Amino acid sequence: MNLRVVLRHAIPAEPMSGRNAVPGLYVKFESGFVEVKDEETIKLMLNHPGFNSDYIAVEESGKDPFADYRREKEPEHITTEIVYGHVGKTTGKKTVLTPEQKKALRPMAEAMAKEMFKEMAPTMMQEMLKTLVASKAAVPVEENSEKAEEKTPAETTGKKK
Repeated sequence: MNLRVVLRHAIPAEPMSGRNAVPGLYVKFESGFVEVKDEETIKLMLNHPGFNSDYIAVEESGKDPFADYRREKEPEHITTEIVYGHVGKTTGKKTVLTPEQKKALRPMAEAMAKEMFKEMAPTMMQEMLKTLVASKAAVPVEENSEKAEEKTPAETTGKKK
């Protein structure tokens, strides 16, 4: 956005009446921003009818309130490189989503994730069981037999003597 605000109109000179020319005072925004340090200019900008409708004041340390909505002047292009007469790599700009678009997409993404989880959960459990069984089978048999000998028959059945 390139905006030019007229704070004071220029008045041409009138040699017949002896009035000198009065220069105008203009402020030009470039890419949506302007930094003004002159106190008189700041007062004029705050009193301008376009203040809070055409432009707003942001403190120096403040966050840009329109950062999520700001777009480049140049439209998005998809560029295909031609290398020695053959089609090469295709490049383009990524799409930037606004917070409202992200908020609207969130419920759809959650629903899709739940459906995918329902499909994936049984196979994941089967794979986990297979790896658990395989890890138990990998334990040497001798260790299992020693542990079994250490326990008395009363301990294995849970009854007291």
